[in-house]
Amino acid sequence: MTDSMTALPASGRFNNLSQGDTLGRFEWFELVACRTNELEGCVVQCEAGSAEFWGIYGRSNEGTPESPEHLATAIHDSETALEAVRIARQITVETGKGFVSGDNQFGHFPRRVGIGIWPVAEFTEIAEDLTMAIHEDLDETIDEADRRDDDFDNHPLADLREAFVEFSDYSGSDQRDPYTSLDSQPEGGDRE
Repeated sequence: MTDSMTALPASGRFNNLSQGDTLGRFEWFELVACRTNELEGCVVQCEAGSAEFWGIYGRSNEGTPESPEHLATAIHDSETALEAVRIARQITVETGKGFVSGDNQFGHFPRRVGIGIWPVAEFTEIAEDLTMAIHEDLDETIDEADRRDDDFDNHPLADLREAFVEFSDYSGSDQRDPYTSLDSQPEGGDRE
């Protein structure tokens, strides 16, 4: 972590976190596709293909351990999935707490049958699960004879998957400094 980043409180680094609020109060985090709903005048979670931006939310249990109610608090918004995952990596480095990610169409990743939401601090698991989800969706929606070479890259979840690959242990890219602008870092893989 760079010295200039550690000098700033969390509310000074994340564009939605309230003054004096800390990351430590959250049990886990999520990164989701978002857009502005003009009719309701608010931000809503949406499908990855309709995302205007990517939102990071902290989840804290406002219920009881027996009956949890994990309320969401907005922490940060980013224009691209790659920038959002960079910020998510900062949060994981600082807190050691896990993330889930996804959208309204495909749900949360990583997926766990019968367990519900299961946040992870290692982004490789999210990247791998997104890869599987893209392949499964393509198998269900496009006949083999109609497949094109770029179907995977053009899938609505592809940018999110690539972002998690960039900050996972694939090809050592988990060593990328999440506190340095992506423009000034050496590439750990293909980015667009």
